[in-house]
Amino acid sequence: MFTNHRKTIGVFISQINIEYQERLCKGIVARAQELDYNVIFFTNFGGYGQLEYDQGELQIADLPNYVSLDGIIIVRDTIVVENLEQRIKDYIKERTTCPVVTVRRKDDDYYNVLLDDNKVLEEIIRHFIEVHGFTLLNFLAGPKEHPDSQKRLACYKRVLAEYDIPIEEERIYYGDFWKEKGKEAVSFWLSSNLKKPEAIICASDYMAITVAEELEKMGISVPDDIAISGCDNLMDSSEYVPSITTAEAPIEKMGMEAVSKINRIHQGHKEPQITYMDSKAIFRESCGCDYNPDKERKECRKHSFRINNELSMEVLRNAYMSADLVKIRKLDEMNKRLRYYVYENKGFTDFYMCMYKDWQSIEEGIEYIRDEDEEIIMEVGIKNSVDYSKVRFSRQYLIPPEFNDDKPLVYYVAILHYQSVNFGYVAIAYEKNQTYMKTFHTWMINVSNVLENIRIHNELNRLVYKLEDMYIRDELTGLYNRRGLEILGEKYIKRAVEKNGRIMILTADLDKLKEINDNYGHAGGDIALRVVADALTFAADDDEICVRFGGDEFSVIGLEYDEDKAHRFIRRFIEKINSVNQSSKNKFNIYISYGWDILTPNEDTTIEESMGKADDRMYRQKREKEFLRLRANLL
Repeated sequence: MFTNHRKTIGVFISQINIEYQERLCKGIVARAQELDYNVIFFTNFGGYGQLEYDQGELQIADLPNYVSLDGIIIVRDTIVVENLEQRIKDYIKERTTCPVVTVRRKDDDYYNVLLDDNKVLEEIIRHFIEVHGFTLLNFLAGPKEHPDSQKRLACYKRVLAEYDIPIEEERIYYGDFWKEKGKEAVSFWLSSNLKKPEAIICASDYMAITVAEELEKMGISVPDDIAISGCDNLMDSSEYVPSITTAEAPIEKMGMEAVSKINRIHQGHKEPQITYMDSKAIFRESCGCDYNPDKERKECRKHSFRINNELSMEVLRNAYMSADLVKIRKLDEMNKRLRYYVYENKGFTDFYMCMYKDWQSIEEGIEYIRDEDEEIIMEVGIKNSVDYSKVRFSRQYLIPPEFNDDKPLVYYVAILHYQSVNFGYVAIAYEKNQTYMKTFHTWMINVSNVLENIRIHNELNRLVYKLEDMYIRDELTGLYNRRGLEILGEKYIKRAVEKNGRIMILTADLDKLKEINDNYGHAGGDIALRVVADALTFAADDDEICVRFGGDEFSVIGLEYDEDKAHRFIRRFIEKINSVNQSSKNKFNIYISYGWDILTPNEDTTIEESMGKADDRMYRQKREKEFLRLRANLL
């Protein structure tokens, strides 16, 4: 995939602007650079139930050149787009034999780096029982069918059983690892007939914070009235007041271990299918411990201020960006403005917007199968503050090969699409070990919306052109009709006047069309008319206007003509008709009469006047033919 002679690891991960994913990515990059590997993050975002949007995001699975990957990491618990994980697995099965490692969620088909969810909350639960003497312990689990949730719930039940604490099913509530279910859980517990819990153990920090907020709204103090704990040690858990007791998952180390596992396999070591990483309990204010938060709070507040400030600026920039780009209808204008907005985002070294050649003619609802060596056009490229554009390269390389550096490369790649219509992708590299801005999803949607506007605008223009073309075309032959002659003929005369040039006017009639219709039907007549039209088109190799007036009448206008050029046109025209007659494809022969003239028009010249002399010659030819025919009959 890259041409810098290093092994490359592909990582499939969603929602990279979330803290867990960001920390995991940093661990992967740190170890990959130590071991001299390239890394490509194939990223996507969920459409929150919007099926058509998810169909576009799903196509990130189609992008990699799987054969060229030397290792694959799948962060399964981040992937929310339906069928995406299975699509990735299908491609892996079909196209590669490289080692595959999943992180955080077990997959029996691959190697795994897992948090031991059977034990992750054990230290906290024992702490509540042994240190604080709690026996009324409620548990806010994750989704009921989620394997991590099941293991954490099993841990809760096992530890309570060890201390002979009865397990009351009503003290268990199934959440979502996110925020909304925490409110429902508090409402359910406090409205039930159960004794008020002494502690609520949550299977994620997000749920723990939501529970704490809901209790506070009800006038219940944490930890004085009810203690709380979470899981994962996200930054929000330490910033919240009271700070949340939690279990810290070694997220960066899990990313590093996934890379190390791939490297050891390449070195020929026998690897266990599963590597478990241990968590560590962090006791803070929400469990009632004597906790000194000064140092941690100070660092967290600095971090929080920086993040909030950056987020506010990014939201503002994205709003201006959306308003600025909405009226753009041309790709070159879009490319120019995009460079401005890329430069506003600090820290990147490389940015490439790569487009499929046919992106402007793609139809909605059609799934396109892309060849791995299909040509891609890099419309916008920025490398080390130098701008590039319109670079063509094979899709198998992902970025133009000439931009590969002789060092371990790290790129984040995401699909550019509007709903299910895929335009191409962006690839970004950074100076430091970081992921992209917090509002990357919105930024990508802004760019994709503009590309869709351009596509639709061009499609409408094509439709308008098609309708206009239909208006000035003869339906049977495809030649221009009388309206076409009036519109284009006047333009040709004007061009000739401006250049003081000469034009050719040719008129032609299909002889005895009525006899062909009478003997062979109108289908035969149509064949004859199309033969004449095809012959005119064959002879017209210099932008001549070929016209069918209607019936059996035809006309041609050509620019910059002299007599030699006119004779050449007529010879090719007649030869083409004769070749059809000689081929005996039809039961009848086709004959035409024609006349032509060359003139130098002036500003007062009209189409009708220009055709006069050519018509006179044509009718003279018709009379001569008729005279010869009558004479032959008399003899």
